[in-house]
Amino acid sequence: MEDSRGRVVVSGDEGVAYIKNGKVVKTLSSEDGLDNIKSLCLLEIGDVMYIGSDGGGISVVIDGSVQKTIKRTDGLSSDVILRMVYEPRSKGIFVVASNGINYIAADGSIKQLDNFPYSNNFDIIYIDSETVWITSSAGIYIAKVENLIANEEGVDYELINSNKGLRTSVTANSWHCLVDDTLYLCCDTGVEKVNLVESDLSSKSYRMIMDRVKVDGIYHEISRTAPLTVPSDTVRIEFEPEILNYSLNDPYVSFYLEGQDTEEKTSLLSEMESITYSNLKPGRYNFIISVWDSKKENVIESGNYTLIVENEMYQNWWFKLYVILVTALIIVWISWFITRTQMQKRLLKQELELEYTKKQLSMGKETILSIAHTVDAKDSNTSQHSFRVSEYSVAIAKRYGMDDESCENLRQMALLHDIGKIGIPDSILNKDEKLNDEEYKIMKTHVTRGAEILKDFTLIKNVNYGVLYHHEKYDGTGYCQGLKGEEIPIEARIIGIADTFDAMTANRVYRKGLALEVVIEELKRCKGTQFDPNLVDIMLELIDEGVIDITKNDNRSGEEE
Repeated sequence: MEDSRGRVVVSGDEGVAYIKNGKVVKTLSSEDGLDNIKSLCLLEIGDVMYIGSDGGGISVVIDGSVQKTIKRTDGLSSDVILRMVYEPRSKGIFVVASNGINYIAADGSIKQLDNFPYSNNFDIIYIDSETVWITSSAGIYIAKVENLIANEEGVDYELINSNKGLRTSVTANSWHCLVDDTLYLCCDTGVEKVNLVESDLSSKSYRMIMDRVKVDGIYHEISRTAPLTVPSDTVRIEFEPEILNYSLNDPYVSFYLEGQDTEEKTSLLSEMESITYSNLKPGRYNFIISVWDSKKENVIESGNYTLIVENEMYQNWWFKLYVILVTALIIVWISWFITRTQMQKRLLKQELELEYTKKQLSMGKETILSIAHTVDAKDSNTSQHSFRVSEYSVAIAKRYGMDDESCENLRQMALLHDIGKIGIPDSILNKDEKLNDEEYKIMKTHVTRGAEILKDFTLIKNVNYGVLYHHEKYDGTGYCQGLKGEEIPIEARIIGIADTFDAMTANRVYRKGLALEVVIEELKRCKGTQFDPNLVDIMLELIDEGVIDITKNDNRSGEEE
């Protein structure tokens, strides 16, 4: 608070500080007479400063010196003081303690207002000269000042709670703000804006607010004018309308998801919870919600929100047909091969088994290469990216000391490291601007999508390593598992540095590849943080020896000049 001398007075865990012109000019602590240095609130009346503490009662300070302390032994109900509020007409002080409300009269006498119906209170807010709002864990009580001071029995204090429009809980030890007829309340879910004129409990005043929707646990903005588009793999959508009710009535709320629900659903406001839909099919939906009067005769307010569940590539008919045809061809080929093997197994068993293995490996390699080309073709920002990453990875692995079989396994693993991008919407994948936070979250899911696609793929040993962990960082700040150091499989560490190197050196739609000198400096800078230090040394050796030469990339041909 600001005191009468223009100083900022700050209460805190270490006592009270006075600040003037940006500098602390004085402090009050236990050495100055504070019984408890953890101060919770302040109140200045004239030249007297009252300091409410967390267990030490109220310290009375005049001219920067503690004159006395008012405690439970003097009549307070508790020595924990949450708030002190000056009462201008009687020139007394309301004291909100941890277990009730007290009143200090102008003559210094103290009484506990034990006829007030609730003890766990937080603050007293003057609405006008005669009326106050008392915030508490039960809601907001409306009280007349004279009734409080008189400590009368049997007073029926009005309570604003969830049944009367307050759909959240007021926060303890927080500071509220009253501006003209608008009161801003600190609550568990944020700041509640209350119009004191419209909050008359005798009027029928409802207001509906819904500016966000929870999609698979993440909030997205929604409006009545623009549709909200969600991915086709969305599992759960939750509508959370906020109905502000400033009346004594309990209105009805009806809702209907056009395209999904067969009939309108209705419930009382007091009984309504979040509205959830699961596994919606691709298409366009309209969510219609209305607030009715307490007799369900008239609509007070309504809203219409459009929701679009988009298609993914794998949900298109031609992709499904492609999968069916490939599967059928594989089944036909396997059937033919088994039949042919049975006919000649006595004479050519060993030869056929060897031939079968070679063909299977060859087909596997071709399939993997085709998938890699498909992934690269889907992303307009890359060209031959997966192929180059596989070449760089094998070069690093050989220098690292891997045998030929491991290097070949790593090559196939690197070709498939970005397969999860098949499931990323083109609008995000091919965006030529920086992704926003929500789009970046979706982009990061390509690692888990890829792992899901390849979970049953056994042709390549540990194929999931390259897909799932190639964005992990050596210092543990990567995604999606937060692995660090040698917790990250060596294959993923190699693919990770090869992937980043190609991303920096290759030309993209929105920029040219970086100069080799810049890339080398970046590799050195990220040594031990993003990348395995040993692999950085190997990469720099290969670049220096010309084993890795970015000028050979088709993606950069003609650009060097």
